[in-house]
Parts: sequence; C-alpha cells; structure tokens
Amino acid sequence: MSTKTHNNFTGIFCDHGPKAWQTHTHGALNNKRLAVKDVFAVKGERNSAGNPSWFKAAKPALQTASAVNKLMNEGCSFTGFTHTDELAYSLEGNNIHYGAAQNPKLSGHASGGSSMGSAAAVAANLADIGLGTDTGGSIRIPASYCGLFGIRPSHNVIEKDGLIPLAPPFDTIGWLTQSAELLSDVGNVLLPNQAINNVDTLVSCEPLFELVSPALQAPIKQLLEKTKPYFKHHKEFELPNSNLLSELADSFRILQGRAIAKTHKDWLQGQLPQFAPAIAARFKMALALTAQEEQEALKVQTQWQTLIAKNLNTNSCLFLPTTPTTAPKLGADTSALRMQIITLSAIAGLSRSAQVHLPLANLENGHPYGFSLMMSHGNDKSLLACVQQLAAHFKQDTLA
Repeated sequence: MSTKTHNNFTGIFCDHGPKAWQTHTHGALNNKRLAVKDVFAVKGERNSAGNPSWFKAAKPALQTASAVNKLMNEGCSFTGFTHTDELAYSLEGNNIHYGAAQNPKLSGHASGGSSMGSAAAVAANLADIGLGTDTGGSIRIPASYCGLFGIRPSHNVIEKDGLIPLAPPFDTIGWLTQSAELLSDVGNVLLPNQAINNVDTLVSCEPLFELVSPALQAPIKQLLEKTKPYFKHHKEFELPNSNLLSELADSFRILQGRAIAKTHKDWLQGQLPQFAPAIAARFKMALALTAQEEQEALKVQTQWQTLIAKNLNTNSCLFLPTTPTTAPKLGADTSALRMQIITLSAIAGLSRSAQVHLPLANLENGHPYGFSLMMSHGNDKSLLACVQQLAAHFKQDTLA
C-alpha cells in the first residue's frame, strides 16, 4: 500500500484484501457486488482503518465480522475493501495517505466520509451494496452527497464484532445502495427480527430547516410538502428551548471524543501515527477532554433522548435535512461545515435512533440531495418499509 499523497482522486478500493470473492452462489443477495469499508475483519486479512501505521501493526484477522459473513452467506460477491478517512474520524472523504474518493455523481466534488470508498463504489456502479459505519454521520453524509439511499441503524441492533471501533457508544454498521428496495433487502439480512408497523405520522421540526444553507431552504421545505400527502397524520416537533439545537454539535463532539480517547489512547500515544492536520487536531482535542465536560454533555444527550421518546413512537417518523449543503468541492475548507453537519446528524446519534437518507431531491443545478426520515430506537424495519413505499410513490409521481 502506498503512503504518498494522491492527487488523482481515485481513492475508492484498497490494494489489499480479497477481490471477486464469493462463498455462496444462492441467497437473497445472490451476485450483489459488495464493497466493504476497510474497518471490517475478513479472516486472514489485515485492515488499515485508513492509516498506514494501523495497517503496519495489524495482524491478520482470525474471524470474519458477522455483518460481512451474513451478507456473504446470502450470495454477495466481495468486490474489495474500500478506503476510509483515517480511523473513520472525518466526514470529508479525503485521505492524505491513499487519496480522495471523487464524487461519481458530481465531478470535482467530495463523496463525503468516512465511508467514502463504499459510497463512491456504489455511486459509480462498481458495487451494489456499500457496507460502512456511521458514528457521527459517516453513512448519511456520503448518501446525501452521492445521491444514494443510506441507513444508520439504531445503535447496537447489529453485532459489531470484527469491527475496528471509533467511539463504541455511537458506532453503528450501515449500508448504502442505489435503491430503497435493495436497502431493505440488506436490512432483512443484517437486522434482527422486529415488528413492522405502519408508519402513518410524519413529524417535522421547523427550526431544523434553518440549519441548511439559504439556497436549500426552499427545496427542503418543498420536499416536506411533497412528502406530507403520503402520511395520514402530521405533527410538529416542539423544542422546549432554543438553546438545545445550539448545544447539539458540541455535546456530541465531547461525548464522541471522550469515547475515542478511552478506545484509542494507548495506540495514539504508543504509535504516534501521522494524521492529516485536521484529524490530528481532532485526536488531540479528544485526549484533552475532561470528565466534567462529559457529564455536562450527557445532560444534553438525556434531554434529546427524552424529547425523541416524547415525539416519536412505533408509528411516526421525523422528517429532517440530512446535510446543510450539497457535496463540497474536493479540497475545500470544510472545518466550519463539519459542526453544521454534526448539529443535524447528532439528533440520531444522541438518541440512538435509526435514520435513512432518501436521495429524492431534484435540484435545478443537478447536485445530488434529499432528506432523511428518522424513527426511534428499534424501529429499523418499519422505517425501511416506510422508505421503500415513499420512494415508490415519488417515482410514480415523477413518471405521471
């Protein structure tokens, strides 16, 4: 594996790992091409987690991760490991060691991270299923930027064995596809048995629309109005105070950072790995966070969990923007954008909820965009069924 900076933006597939590997030729996902983020164990193989120091110290896996095994057992063909931002600690989709994954749907723009390679592989039709992880938005942001369906499942509903962690209290295993049908088919393989309820209530929260860029505020509200007719009931999500939204990103940053420090402190201080400057600064910040800051952030998390429990049930979903902008240009300064993104993505993260991005916008400039639906913890299959029905309705209306 090369450790030099790449400028050709082809950072999709890793050099290491199996190619065109298939263990079963029958199953619900027979011959579906599977691209796997380079944080999942495959027996006999090593992972880089996006960093050469990690790869150098890694030992071949003794077992394949359960999530990969389940997909392979249903007939998937493993196309390769895909690149990720370093230790999955970025939303940018640009790795200084292995290159950037240029957005196949929008030349010269980012695919988003940290599941950048998996998203780009699916968007470029090099894979049907992109397996990845989502801690702070690493499935949802690439889905939005690349025009894909993508799910961050409820926390801890899918086994995380064989997964290189980032922040275990928030890590989830997610996936990206071109269609809502395939997104749901993968869910039938990976998710546990759950009741599938009729989702007949759409919940919205007006202040969330103010978090998107001015140019996208009208389109996202139009998407809400287009979505409403498919639901029998509509409800407004009321915030008890205006400070709650402004505290979201920082509270998530602190809780995620504390978890990262507990998980990776020994490796960081022992290996002294080379990171991109922004990621290095993030790790330094994580190691400097205090227990007192964590306690204050936990209070905000509890408030959000209470709010979600009050406003969402087994028959309702929240409509929300996935990202505040469309895909930024490769190499653009996204430091300010990061916290804006986390303000939106932290709602599901802090409440342990399931969220799906639907790439159903039709912007005049042709940039991929859409919106998300979110359901409370444990309603993943109900959400996927709802998304599949809604996507079919949108398609019918477009053809009409």
